[in-house]
Amino acid sequence: MHLIPARGDVMRRTEGILPTTIGRDDVQRLVAEGAQLVEVLPKKEFDEQHLRGAIHIPLRRIDTGVRASLAPERPVVVYCWDSA
Repeated sequence: MHLIPARGDVMRRTEGILPTTIGRDDVQRLVAEGAQLVEVLPKKEFDEQHLRGAIHIPLRRIDTGVRASLAPERPVVVYCWDSA
């Protein structure tokens, strides 16, 4: 599974559906309902500032990190911000 969001966008993948861009309100609702929030920023950027409650899985580790760090029965919201 590869989820690569566009700059500043948040993408959601549900079973059988391709990732889709969602807005801030949807992110807040999904996290309140138990979704796992994953930031794929490099460690230095994550340490400097990240969304509250986010799990850090660098993009380069997304394939191996997902299985080790996430509950498979809960939805996942993946977030990446690139100011460049």
